[in-house]
Amino acid sequence: MTLKELGIEHKRIDKILVGYINFRGEIPDILPKIDEVYEIVKDHVSGPPIAIIDYGVYSEGGKDIELCFPFKYKKELEGITLKYLERIEVLSIMHQGTHDSLKETFQKLSNYTQEHVILGTAWLRLVYHKYNQKNTEENQIEIQYNLHQWDERLERSLERVMSEEVKNEIMRDREKFFIIESSYEDRIQWLKDMLNRLDKVANEDQKYNIISCCAHEFSKKRIDYMKNIYKKTKDIDEVIKEMQKDYAWYENPVRKGDLIYLSKIPGNPDGYEKAQNIEEKKKNYCHCRFINDNLDKGISPTFCYCGTGWYRQLWEGILGKPIKIKIVKSLLKGDETCEVAIQLPQELNLI
Repeated sequence: MTLKELGIEHKRIDKILVGYINFRGEIPDILPKIDEVYEIVKDHVSGPPIAIIDYGVYSEGGKDIELCFPFKYKKELEGITLKYLERIEVLSIMHQGTHDSLKETFQKLSNYTQEHVILGTAWLRLVYHKYNQKNTEENQIEIQYNLHQWDERLERSLERVMSEEVKNEIMRDREKFFIIESSYEDRIQWLKDMLNRLDKVANEDQKYNIISCCAHEFSKKRIDYMKNIYKKTKDIDEVIKEMQKDYAWYENPVRKGDLIYLSKIPGNPDGYEKAQNIEEKKKNYCHCRFINDNLDKGISPTFCYCGTGWYRQLWEGILGKPIKIKIVKSLLKGDETCEVAIQLPQELNLI
């Protein structure tokens, strides 16, 4: 089925000035907050409230939620923070009714992205075009699935590292085979062919600098938290010690001299434990939707530099200095696990 037949719209949303509050909670907590915040901002709003749920930050206190109201102009108000929401590209679907049935509507979006191997970010937006706490059946909530524009990131990286001619050759046929409505098979084949073209013209440093910048965005709040620990202690080991308290997010980094080693944990731990053979284990081990069902398709291990970009963002954010990451083990190289070695800057004198 097409996007139109499914009631899904692909659109770009421009930069928006908003006033917002941040709280921890669950989706049903949003409606009471809307009424509460609206009383403060009502003379200055220019559009419906937007709830941004950050799944890159989690705690026992609930989801990290920013409740935003578009503002006509900059206006300082007590308890309200101003900022711009950056321009984004989304898949959008309208939900009519209560929060209880929101999952069913979202599932239509999720099914489409799975079938077409379309990546999203850690952020989900809910736009409350109509809301009524007393009669929630009247709610009209637009679900916006924030797209991770992997190919656009790739293009920007190629522009930075390679020549215009090389960039155009590597990106060849993207408009035919790697758009939102492209089939799963076409998108994977284009990815494979693109990597083969890149492998012919780029050295390892170039491939690292290009593909690592295509990674999913690491939570800035998490980076800032670790950065503050390093700023206070000036001790890498104190940062690692804090990371080791949260195995599900940071795995288990171990420092040996000026190298930090870590192995990925399974992307689907339950499926990994129940796997009956090594192929099933690998499929459930891999975190990447481009790769986990395509480990036997001959995709270049160069793609795994994308995974190193996750750690690159984290450690460059903490240290404020460039780092290099080596792939030690990779499923695409035939290994049974994925392991990286993070090379810390020499000026830290950690050898």
